[in-house]
Amino acid sequence: MGDFRSVGGFVDKSKFKKRPRYSVVLHDVREKLDISLNTYVVIDSIHKLSTSDPRYPYCIMSKDDLADFLQLGRATVFRSLQEAEKKGLIARGERGVVATDKWIKSVEIYEIKKR
Repeated sequence: MGDFRSVGGFVDKSKFKKRPRYSVVLHDVREKLDISLNTYVVIDSIHKLSTSDPRYPYCIMSKDDLADFLQLGRATVFRSLQEAEKKGLIARGERGVVATDKWIKSVEIYEIKKR
């Protein structure tokens, strides 16, 4: 999986300028979207990184850095990106990657049904 540049058992923070602090996995949403746990955390990381600065609303972390940060294999990250794009959960642009409205509505927003 490569060199994780660990320091005291943790990933070397100096390697990444910005990185997400956490991922909360909503398993019912993951199951509904029919995606793997790895794909979920990859999309969640992209979403957090692309919304961290309104002046630059894209995730620009490289696939290799994302793999190192999440401690996933490079091929796993590539498969997760392909799965996410195929399901319409991320969109690639000239400047980076973003989570789509489909992801945001599935994970961040829910409706309360009136009785």
